[in-house]
Amino acid sequence: MRYRFECMFGDAEKVFLEIFSEKKGKEYIPMTRDGESFVCELELLPSDAYKYIFVIDDNIRLIDPTAPFVIPTEDGQIFSCIAINANDEILTYDFEPSIFVKNFGFCSEMVEDGEVVYKRAFSKKDNRIYVRIEYSDVLGFHQSSILWYRPDGQFFSQSSGIVWTEEKKEDGIIEWHYVELTDQIPTGKWKIRFFINGLYLLEDYFIITPTTYGIEAGILKTSL
Repeated sequence: MRYRFECMFGDAEKVFLEIFSEKKGKEYIPMTRDGESFVCELELLPSDAYKYIFVIDDNIRLIDPTAPFVIPTEDGQIFSCIAINANDEILTYDFEPSIFVKNFGFCSEMVEDGEVVYKRAFSKKDNRIYVRIEYSDVLGFHQSSILWYRPDGQFFSQSSGIVWTEEKKEDGIIEWHYVELTDQIPTGKWKIRFFINGLYLLEDYFIITPTTYGIEAGILKTSL
């Protein structure tokens, strides 16, 4: 079976397909730009299963939102999967996976119970910047990924997680992503990009200031 893989991360400089199967082993295949996407075609064998992921600019790893399956691994990773039976047919789920984002915001503390205070401005006295995400109607396995970008627009890091339920849809699932505020973290306006199962959902921003603001006895004070 001839299968076409497509990565829709249009602003990448290069994309590789990392793919593994029992019959063919592990391959690392460069993909070719086609408009706003990167593509490649492979011959897939019957009675085999293929785990794969897109490796973008050497640093970003995203699964394929169009894949028939996603499967987690014992070490906490998640991959897209194509399983082909002896009749050269692609297998699919016997249910419809689902996930919805109910709430999304930045905060400086991980609050399990009680009110969450969302904000966009942080100082170096905050230890971490958290992204709190609340999901609803979750069924199946899903990859969540946040790409963090410095004020100069350069990629900083990726944080990823697995959001899942197995038997029925569940609401109120909370996930936290974060970045450490070290002395080396540059101040300014940062950008994040949020993906579910490799599908781009939204872009947002926060600001790291060099100044800490506070109020004492009605007088606004600052410290550098």
